[in-house]
Amino acid sequence: MSLPDFSCFPFLETLSLRNTNVVSPFPKSFVHLSSLSILDLGFNQLNGSQPLFEITKLVSLKTLYLSHNNLSGPFPHTIGQLSDLNELRLSSNKLNSTINETHLSNLSELKYFDVNQNSLSFNLSSNWVPPFKLETLLASSCTLGPKFPAWLKYQRGITYLNISNCGISDSFPKWFGNLSSSLTYLDISHNKLNGPLPKSLQSLNVNYDDIWVWDFSFNNLNGSVPPFPKLYALFLSNNMFTGSLSSFCTSSSQNLIHLDLSSNMLVGPLPDCWEKFQSLRVLNLAENNFSGKVPKSLGALGQIESLHLNNNNFSGEIPSLILCQKLKLIDVGDNNLQGSLPMWLGHHLHQLIVLRLRANKFQGSIPTSMCNLSLLQILDLSQNNITGGIPQCFSHIVALSNLKSPRFIFHYESVTVSDDKGWYEIGIDSYYEIGYINDKEILTLKGYSREYETNLGYWTTIDLSCNHLTGEIPQSITKLVALAGLNLSWNNLTGFIPSNIGHMERLESLDFSRNHISGRMPTSFSNLTFLSYMDLSFNNLEGKIPLCTQLQSFGPSTYAGNNRLCGPPLINLCPDDVISPNRSYDKTVTSEDEDKLITFGFYVSLGLGFLIGFWGVCGTLVIKTSWRHAYFKFFKNINEWIHVTLEVFVNRLKKRFQVED
Repeated sequence: MSLPDFSCFPFLETLSLRNTNVVSPFPKSFVHLSSLSILDLGFNQLNGSQPLFEITKLVSLKTLYLSHNNLSGPFPHTIGQLSDLNELRLSSNKLNSTINETHLSNLSELKYFDVNQNSLSFNLSSNWVPPFKLETLLASSCTLGPKFPAWLKYQRGITYLNISNCGISDSFPKWFGNLSSSLTYLDISHNKLNGPLPKSLQSLNVNYDDIWVWDFSFNNLNGSVPPFPKLYALFLSNNMFTGSLSSFCTSSSQNLIHLDLSSNMLVGPLPDCWEKFQSLRVLNLAENNFSGKVPKSLGALGQIESLHLNNNNFSGEIPSLILCQKLKLIDVGDNNLQGSLPMWLGHHLHQLIVLRLRANKFQGSIPTSMCNLSLLQILDLSQNNITGGIPQCFSHIVALSNLKSPRFIFHYESVTVSDDKGWYEIGIDSYYEIGYINDKEILTLKGYSREYETNLGYWTTIDLSCNHLTGEIPQSITKLVALAGLNLSWNNLTGFIPSNIGHMERLESLDFSRNHISGRMPTSFSNLTFLSYMDLSFNNLEGKIPLCTQLQSFGPSTYAGNNRLCGPPLINLCPDDVISPNRSYDKTVTSEDEDKLITFGFYVSLGLGFLIGFWGVCGTLVIKTSWRHAYFKFFKNINEWIHVTLEVFVNRLKKRFQVED
């Protein structure tokens, strides 16, 4: 909608039209709202540069909210006219110019500055002293680098600071640790910061009740992990931190909810002090060089929901986690763990959705207690030494056998903050998350491995490949109608492919290769219309490949090593398709006999028949005038009869409708 005429409201002080589909341009009367101090036009369809330019004429503004529109063009120089401006929120637009000192030099009252998710570039000199004292700066995805913005050292009252993905490729300045002790949210991720973290960070005097979230992930930071003040969430992943965590137990961050130290170069055994972190919900220590046994104290984390210990050098057995009954994801893959698969998994962890134990040294059979994990969507036991058969009871896993089973979104929030600064006057409650995590996992599907994050909770897979499983593929596995990926390759399975495999219509990836499976391919394969990857190679299959678009779309390598298989796409034909020499000769003779029927006399007869038939009718009309007149008179009478009949019928209908009226 367009903005109405405001000429009748010259003394209007507050205007909120958030999420009402407001579009540009503004009416001329809008600039006459000289008393307006709070303006909220967020979540609308404002576009171009005109709206922001016109708004800067409202010199009494103190709070301006234009986030989540389509504003584009430069950051207006006239913004300096708003000398009373306290809050400026322009996030999630398409502004694309440079911000320099002339834009900001008159904004002495500015406390809240939000330009997140724009293409703005800050060009401020290193010795510039801002006239304002910010409490919040949100400038994610803008350009502040390559040097660390020196003007921030004057913002000692800042509470929220987000300068992630800002092209900063510098080290932390010495003054950084002198920022306000009220710095409750700090996000400097996705830059190229190098060197160690400032040691002065640990000396900040933090109020116990403050909400603290710090994110230094995806940089080039190095050195040891320093002690931190009381934090709720700490993200240090994808850096180059080294050393051990031996001093971690002395850290004062025992209120941690999220801890992510993944993808670094940390070494040594883990400290056995995790019972101190009773609030911990997400622990990610993956892709380091940790060694030794997994600490037993991890089993005391009663609130833990996601545990990543994968891609390390842990050895020994998995300690008991029966007290961690809120666990939804366990990943201890790619280690040197051994022993039997834990029986307690299925007896106590009933909320488990993802279980990844791949690439270890587990042995023994798959315990039937795993069938009690009714919410299990992803099971990866590949590359171990597991023996025995595939449990018949896998069909009891509800999440894999029921298409209507709810799916879980792996989103963990750290803290939900109420943002009522300036908005309580207009009755708007704003909430947003800080320190949240979207969990991710590496899955091997369709022949290759990739990382899944936002859609992780929608996948349903079983991977038992590269073990020593024996026996037949149970017929009951075809009841897993919600399964998208099934990999049983590189085992010692025998018997036939289940005849009802076509019931698994949601399958997208199927791998039975490198086993001893025999018999024919079931015709129900034709029901697997979503199948985009299949490998049945190197088995003992025989007979004709069922004819359907899906199966013939795969290359010959899908069926390689099954010497008795035949039919497309393989070049070897089935016995029923081979044409014998005698049948070929008979067809040739028949074809020659049929050709003998078409002789010169045939063409002469065809021409005479056409001449007699055509001129026998048309010739008489041309030669005999009386016949010609009679012929056309007949068609004229037919035409007049049809016309009169229609006229009478229409008149009767009209009279009938008149009588009814």
